[in-house]
Amino acid sequence: MSFSSLPSSNTPDHFAKPVTVRIADAVETLGYTTLVDWAMRLLSGETTPGAESDPDIKLLGGMDAIEPYMGRVWAGQALLHAWHHKAVDAVQGALTDDEWQVREVAAELVGHHKLTMVDDLVELLANDAYPQVRVAAANAIGATATPQHDTAIDRLQRLIMDPNTVLAAAAEDALGEIAKRHNRPDLAIASRY
Repeated sequence: MSFSSLPSSNTPDHFAKPVTVRIADAVETLGYTTLVDWAMRLLSGETTPGAESDPDIKLLGGMDAIEPYMGRVWAGQALLHAWHHKAVDAVQGALTDDEWQVREVAAELVGHHKLTMVDDLVELLANDAYPQVRVAAANAIGATATPQHDTAIDRLQRLIMDPNTVLAAAAEDALGEIAKRHNRPDLAIASRY
């Protein structure tokens, strides 16, 4: 029997549930290993929502008639809460996905799981056209970079005066996080007020 023929756990309030609750429900329904394996395959594009042998995308919060990339976004959200180190390659590949929402969740995964992908994050921070992705990259750099990541530090320092105040604040916060984690107050931006 394929997973897609199993009844969905979607109740009328399913989509109102926080993602943590939805993923916990998915773990209970599928088992941790099956969920993580499926999420890795979705994130890497090896499978898509609705594939006959896969679970129902509604378990992750998805719905029918969605844009194909949203399955990768939901997979990334699942991996924020149900993780295995074998997902690292899928996350790294997702950092260069064509869809900005996938790149954003991939950057969140890097920061959340403290993955060593600072160079990839700097690339996003410097060149991604979408501010949401750049903010996620800045946050992830704050969580993972060390003072020895000169290029990352330099890029963050240049962004603190960015016209996009959300991005500027994320860069300042990231520098503060690196300074705090490594006891390097010289890296934090001094308050002007």
